[in-house]
Amino acid sequence: MKHQVKNTKFHSGVDSNQMIVRKLMKNFLRRSTVVTTHLKGKVLKMNIDRIVSKSRTFTQSNKNVLLKYFPEPEYIKVLFEQVGPAVKDIAGGYVRIIKLGIRENDGASMVRVEWAHPVVIDWEQKPKAKTKAKIAAKNVIETVKNAEVKKLKAKKVVKA
Repeated sequence: MKHQVKNTKFHSGVDSNQMIVRKLMKNFLRRSTVVTTHLKGKVLKMNIDRIVSKSRTFTQSNKNVLLKYFPEPEYIKVLFEQVGPAVKDIAGGYVRIIKLGIRENDGASMVRVEWAHPVVIDWEQKPKAKTKAKIAAKNVIETVKNAEVKKLKAKKVVKA
């Protein structure tokens, strides 16, 4: 018997439950609000509060904890550079749950999970710049293809 260990299951298996929570957390960080069922909202709130409290101060151990949830470096960067400083003076309760009512088709109680304090996250998408080497390689490939096409056309003209 595990005492004082909160573990919520979604009836999908261990790996599936972990992925559901991870995707909910990523969507929450991307959009700053998520509409989901009450049970998933409670689990999301618990996990986001843990993550945000770790992102308040940058240490290697805190970074390792966050890497467990977000293997992508862009999420770690946003958490430490934008979310952490925004909630640095707040002791807890970073996320709130607002009840929306019951979903019509299956009767599940729905909630909206959002930031309790204003947190603005800027996800800047920079297009990848093509390097000169890639452009040069592409030009070489195009010239080789053009030369081969010309040779094939010349052979067809000679045979006719």
